[in-house]
Amino acid sequence: MNLQQRFLDHIGQFSHISPPFLLAVSGGVDSVVLLHLFRESGIPFGVAHCNFQLRGGASDGDEQFVGEMAAEMNVRFHSVRFNTGEKAGAEGISVQMAARELRYEWFGRIAGEFGYNAVATAHHLNDNVETVLLHFTRGTGLTGMRGIRPEREMNNQACRLVRPLLFATKSELVDYAVEQKLSWREDASNAKDEYSRNYIRMHVVPHLETLNSNFLQTASRNITRMREARENLEFLIKTCLNIPGEIGEFTIPVEKLRALPSPHQALSTVLQPYGFSEEQSRQLSENLGNTGFELVSENGCQLMVNRGTLHCQPVSGTEKNTLVIRVGPEDLMVRLDEGVLFFMAGPFMEPLPDGRESVAVEPGRLIYPLILRHWQPGDRFQPFGMGGRFQKLQDYFTDKKVSRSDKERIWILENGDGAIIWVLGYRMDERFRVTGNQAVLIKFIQ
Repeated sequence: MNLQQRFLDHIGQFSHISPPFLLAVSGGVDSVVLLHLFRESGIPFGVAHCNFQLRGGASDGDEQFVGEMAAEMNVRFHSVRFNTGEKAGAEGISVQMAARELRYEWFGRIAGEFGYNAVATAHHLNDNVETVLLHFTRGTGLTGMRGIRPEREMNNQACRLVRPLLFATKSELVDYAVEQKLSWREDASNAKDEYSRNYIRMHVVPHLETLNSNFLQTASRNITRMREARENLEFLIKTCLNIPGEIGEFTIPVEKLRALPSPHQALSTVLQPYGFSEEQSRQLSENLGNTGFELVSENGCQLMVNRGTLHCQPVSGTEKNTLVIRVGPEDLMVRLDEGVLFFMAGPFMEPLPDGRESVAVEPGRLIYPLILRHWQPGDRFQPFGMGGRFQKLQDYFTDKKVSRSDKERIWILENGDGAIIWVLGYRMDERFRVTGNQAVLIKFIQ
């Protein structure tokens, strides 16, 4: 069966969505094939292109190329230019994360303004497998193993986000483009393996294919099983605990949670959509009998244990202690209201930093993105120099005679697996001590 017929078979899963579609077209081979397949199918669509202004003249060339294709097909063309580097610097996030936030917010806005009912991207099977391998390497549960979803809601937008090419491999898309004599643009950054995803694409997947020549298709079936298992598990847990289908206030009897084989896993499944981390779910599972135990998520939801029940409710406003800043591996500087945090990787040199204004941490222990946030009740860490003993931050602050107002201003640097790396201004975690001759020096300058 040729690619066009397979595309028509797979696009049928979105038959509940009325055209037109807004196609996200970068100019690369994947999105060019997506554009061509939509044109051949006769499904009404428009074209959207983001110029992130990160590659100079090449970025402008991509924009012109996509615009010319849209004009040849006589379809509506939408384009925008972003100052991506400025956003990344101002918000203390990686350039990749800034670009993602900018494009999806803009896609949703354009879809609403011009009447598109869905935004379609050109993610394919290789992208899906690479995503799962990346999640598995950094640490994940069933949620991360389900891969890229074929369809989902766009945050705060009425339209849907769909991925009609997840059935096709990269090589199939390239073969189709060559067969149809299509032109496309190449992004030189895709050939650099210093990015984690590119490294997996260029080095990990080829090795796995030597063990199983049909690895991508096998992985695709496994991802489907994981997604189905995750959906069934979520349905069963929510039914058992009587959790509402929509995000909103709910109460769970603690005895119902304790009756489950793994309260921690159930809480993680239930609370993830509310913005609670895996570490917070673990903390909560260990404090179900602790009346007054309280957590606040990055989405502004509040959890409290109270006399045998667990109560969750949204919190109005944007309180400072709910602020979360993500730090990617490419980020060298993050601005905070109180000062600037610098990240520098290189050879480790004695003496050890003081642990208050700067720390040296083991590079191999870091899992990105790192998280900068304010402390929360229930936080605990292994203070450096205390033999690996865990201590609650609340107790640590009490020992240090930290006032309530000062506690509210303290920043926590958290690893991607939920472990605390550093309590800024106080002490780092023992688990991140340098063990080799390389280190990441993190310095806070007010």
